[in-house]
Amino acid sequence: MRKPAQSEPNRCTDSADSGCMRGQCAISVLVIAAILTAGCEQIVVSVEETPVIVVEDKVGRGATAEPGDIVTISYQAKLESGAVALADDQYSFELGANAVIEGIDETVHGMKLGGQRIILCPPQKHWGRAGYGNGRIPPNETLTIDIRLKSIK
Repeated sequence: MRKPAQSEPNRCTDSADSGCMRGQCAISVLVIAAILTAGCEQIVVSVEETPVIVVEDKVGRGATAEPGDIVTISYQAKLESGAVALADDQYSFELGANAVIEGIDETVHGMKLGGQRIILCPPQKHWGRAGYGNGRIPPNETLTIDIRLKSIK
């Protein structure tokens, strides 16, 4: 899941400030509603032009992931159809070093060890118009990515 990353977004818990309804995230409202009814702990929404919608499914305990840390995550990325496009149970990278797609880098920053977040990642935060893997992720696809933080070094 490699792609250059950018800076950490501003985050808030007030979805009214998120700008999410600017045309691309209408499906997000339905996904968030489904996740919230499943008993997730917190929802965090970016307030930028192309937001990554973050649901804190489980707040971890202990150390917090910061830029420069070597983190290991497990992840599962699903297409809009629900099909699993990519998954890895032990993926390690340097946080904040442009080693993964922007949506994952932003999401892992600030997570606590053992935490789990589910994100809605718009195309602008991954491979965008190009897609990835010879059609494995089609161009302009919004991904739902389940991320678990397994270690921090």
